[in-house]
Amino acid sequence: MFKVVIKDQININTILILSTIFLFALILLSLPESEAADNARDVLVMYAGSLVKIFENDIVPSFSNQTGLNLVGEGKGSVQISNMILDGFRRPDVFLSADTLPIEKLINHNPPLAHWFVNFASGEIVIAYNPNSPFAYDLQRASKGEIPWYQVLEEKGFKFRRTDPELDPKGYYTIIVAKLANLYYNDSAIKDRILGEDRNKEQIFPEEILKSILESGQIDAVAAYKHEAIARGLPYITLPSQINLGDPRYSSFYNQASYTEGMNNTIHGKPILFSYTIPDTVRNINGAISFAKYLISPAGKALLTSVGLNPVKPIVGGDSKTLQPEIKALIQ
Repeated sequence: MFKVVIKDQININTILILSTIFLFALILLSLPESEAADNARDVLVMYAGSLVKIFENDIVPSFSNQTGLNLVGEGKGSVQISNMILDGFRRPDVFLSADTLPIEKLINHNPPLAHWFVNFASGEIVIAYNPNSPFAYDLQRASKGEIPWYQVLEEKGFKFRRTDPELDPKGYYTIIVAKLANLYYNDSAIKDRILGEDRNKEQIFPEEILKSILESGQIDAVAAYKHEAIARGLPYITLPSQINLGDPRYSSFYNQASYTEGMNNTIHGKPILFSYTIPDTVRNINGAISFAKYLISPAGKALLTSVGLNPVKPIVGGDSKTLQPEIKALIQ
């Protein structure tokens, strides 16, 4: 009798589980068509963490108003995004990178996870600071060129922070800028005095939270892109064109400084160019193409200019033959 009871209980539990699954399936099948349509309009974009404010406050509403598509975005360091795609942790429709190298990692992978990239805007490195910092007076003087900017960052107790060069292009750009400062000011110790080791644990914070920490007053200044400072309304120090990586005329000078990643890959200084690709992880190809076209359209360029980025003539890298015709038509 005991065994019969157990068997009957197992049968009852099985029936209950199957019934629940069946009811859940009916619910899914009965969802309104409008909900399915909403999912079809979603475009998943992984983007450089420095674009968080611009993406959420400007790009998303502008693009959605023009196309009726929904941008679903996630911002992280560009190298980190590339690694996440390679490891299968993310499957974006579009990838916006703060450099071409993270996209090239996808292109050079075996098998390739991307085939081309398009440069769409340039940027430059600045020192963004908290206006309520105890060092605000000296930072303001540095922004006017009255005292050297690096001397302020060297002051005792000054809290300067930056991103990880192994995860974020801005991290290695900051190191390259500091090394260029050594050359430009003829002082070989500037980089060591303001940054210390390349991966100084005391200075490195995740890209996604660095500006929030600055705004909260926990630190005094950060290495930032000019457009980040403008988007957040932060005061900033403009660095000389010879070291800020924002002027193509100084490409040869920029190339004199470099950073070597943990995998012994040497990255040389060069003008900062923001790029995008549609990786092979794309699910909404039509939405991805629409967004890629928007970024290099007159409306997209106007928006980028308004938020402190400098639109550039789109240049294709990688295998241009694989570029979607709809995007290629706007570049030629």
